[in-house]
Amino acid sequence: MLKNIYKQLNFGETKKNFSFLQKFLIFSIIISSIIVIIETENAIYLKNKNFFEYSKYIFGFIFTTEYLLRVLTCGYSKKYQGLVGRIKYIFSFWTLIDLLAILPLFISGVNETFLLRLFRLIRLFSLIRIGRYSNALKNVLDAISDRKQELIFAIAISSTVLLISSTFMYLLEAEHQPEAFGSIIRSTWWAAAALTTVGYGDVYPITALGKVFAVISAFSSIGIVALPAGILAGSFTEKFKKKK
Repeated sequence: MLKNIYKQLNFGETKKNFSFLQKFLIFSIIISSIIVIIETENAIYLKNKNFFEYSKYIFGFIFTTEYLLRVLTCGYSKKYQGLVGRIKYIFSFWTLIDLLAILPLFISGVNETFLLRLFRLIRLFSLIRIGRYSNALKNVLDAISDRKQELIFAIAISSTVLLISSTFMYLLEAEHQPEAFGSIIRSTWWAAAALTTVGYGDVYPITALGKVFAVISAFSSIGIVALPAGILAGSFTEKFKKKK
């Protein structure tokens, strides 16, 4: 039974398509991340506090169960056999991401401080976990008719950068500028303007750390946000070469 669970949890063990369990986990990661983002808007949170609390425990139970099953079944991989292999698996990158994603479930009774917001937002690490399922990069150089996955992947990267920028700016500036950065949703306006190099200037960081992160975000956006355009340009170039 455990061996079958291991195959269901790990992409490519049985077939190329995602298993039902993998699809369910990806869906759960996306939905829980959306809920966390909406939850940071205090007006919405106060009106639907019970919903957000129940959601936290439901998704926490799902991801905790997944984490335990992954640790229990990791021995079916040759790389993680034995006690040493299991310890190695527990401290591997994606397993630590899994742990960070469920950590806020077990942290309660803390006042609403910067630290609490940080732990609540750690649940956004669930979104990063989708990376373990990604298989789009191998087709980047294919013809334009096969570029659908690559475009989706590129857009996902840009969206992730946008989300990370919004989250960090919320953490760094919320206390100083609650109107502009009081939630991840509000911070998204600044992130979208900064990452697309538009920079309207109506909203900007005022803290030292906020300004440093804004510079880092601006530099990272030059290449990352342009990915979809680059893939399309490459596809058209390849298509025209084949015609000639």
